[in-house]
Amino acid sequence: MAMEVKKLCCGIDVSHTKLDVSYQNNLGEFFHLQVGNNINGFKKILEHTGTGYHFVMEATGVYYIRLAFYLHQQDCQLSVVNALSIKRYIQMHLERNKSDKKDAAWICRYAIEQCPPYWEMPDSAYFESKQLYNTIREYTEQIKRFNNQLHSLRLLPVPSKDTIKSLEKMTAHLQKEIKLLELKLESMLEQWQPAQLKSVGSVKGIGKRATAMLIVFTQGFKNTYSHRQLISFAGLSPTEYSSGSSIQGKSRIYKGGGKNLRDVLYMCSMNAIKTNTACKALYERLRGNGKTGKQALIAVCNKLLKQVFAVVKNNTLYQPNYCSTKP
Repeated sequence: MAMEVKKLCCGIDVSHTKLDVSYQNNLGEFFHLQVGNNINGFKKILEHTGTGYHFVMEATGVYYIRLAFYLHQQDCQLSVVNALSIKRYIQMHLERNKSDKKDAAWICRYAIEQCPPYWEMPDSAYFESKQLYNTIREYTEQIKRFNNQLHSLRLLPVPSKDTIKSLEKMTAHLQKEIKLLELKLESMLEQWQPAQLKSVGSVKGIGKRATAMLIVFTQGFKNTYSHRQLISFAGLSPTEYSSGSSIQGKSRIYKGGGKNLRDVLYMCSMNAIKTNTACKALYERLRGNGKTGKQALIAVCNKLLKQVFAVVKNNTLYQPNYCSTKP
């Protein structure tokens, strides 16, 4: 005899054009549904489930956002889970086959067993700031590509003057656009997170772009509860791989966070060893102990993130001579 299920869950595998949905009824029976990733598809899901379910989906780029907004507007309980958590959960159960239908079923099982925390609607300023920052970053990458192309063209025996002129014109235009967008981003952050903008920006070695990136990609440090969590988010956590006497792997950083944030922080670390007293002392000590320049700079990145978390948590400006009173 089937047992009545107290908590109804619905797992949704999200892709660009379609949604694979796995949900259970009161008797614990599972059903599958495939709909389009659009408003009509969202409505069809609720026609089958109603609003009383706990909906769970992966954070898949931008593809999940419209669905999450729609379910939130319908007062549904929903969770948005890191895709790596779902992947590890599936691996733990030794599943070898993969399809969108199976993934939806596994997400539903994950929701039932793990009860992930409910998703909170981010501020509209977060979405606007993120779009501004991503556009600035993309324009910066385009300028790098144009400059590389210009360098190559000027080495040719017969360079095309028209091509060079066009690339120089595009580069100048993008530089102008970047300056305008940076002003708009700074204005947005001053309205959304004025205290954090001052606190993070006061840390020696952290520039304006790094300040904006840290605030935007942590959603204003909304769910950041420790400096270790912040370091892990940036993909700078040290990891060890050893077992007994037979496996003695080298310590490495776990690059599970955002590469762009890690790259920006690495550049900040090179500035910090010149301007930040604590970072300079750390770098020199590690180099003196035989660490490579890269290893020492990664440690400086972690030090910077500890300082950033401290000033944000205490809502204060960076104090170079501050000494902790904790034992």
